[in-house]
Amino acid sequence: MKLIWHGHSCFTLECQDGIVVFDPYKNHTVPGLKNLSLQANVVLCSHEHSDHHGIENVEIIEHKQMEIDYIDSYHDQFKGEQRGQNRIYIVQSENMKVVHMGDQGCLLDDYRKIEGCDVLLIPIGGYYTINSQEALKMIELIQPRLVIPMHYRSEQFGYEEIETIECFMKEAKHVIKYQTNSLIITKDTPQQVAVLKC
Repeated sequence: MKLIWHGHSCFTLECQDGIVVFDPYKNHTVPGLKNLSLQANVVLCSHEHSDHHGIENVEIIEHKQMEIDYIDSYHDQFKGEQRGQNRIYIVQSENMKVVHMGDQGCLLDDYRKIEGCDVLLIPIGGYYTINSQEALKMIELIQPRLVIPMHYRSEQFGYEEIETIECFMKEAKHVIKYQTNSLIITKDTPQQVAVLKC
């Protein structure tokens, strides 16, 4: 399968069962990111905030049935009272499990559905989501094979109130920085934290 990062929390997953776009942002909502124009069989949005719900930027080319599960969670530490609900999506294809955490705002009570997943897309920026330290704690509990951090700030893009990738990389293990925004993932891809280039 192939995973493409478009910035912020937006990814395209290309696998044998179809194409999934996770959390497309509405144009002009995330500073520094270019406008989206994507195609997919399925669009999955973790919640309805504009930087995660730009479904008008994704053309549905053909609806396909895919193996998709989810966990309902919270966008904050107060059971959704501050920022509402969040949905964690789980896509299974090619005998692999890909988990997109959306704007997860707190630690989970139950990790059983996603424990030992092959790919974990996890926010690390804090303020609106869990921060680097909380993300690292969740990674330790989930034990994914491949971690891809998202929802952080760089000099080129992102909200100024959230953390940079450097805060996370100081503590993360097995970090590999890629000079591309995409990654081919197989069952043989070694355990790592993959930092993609937007």
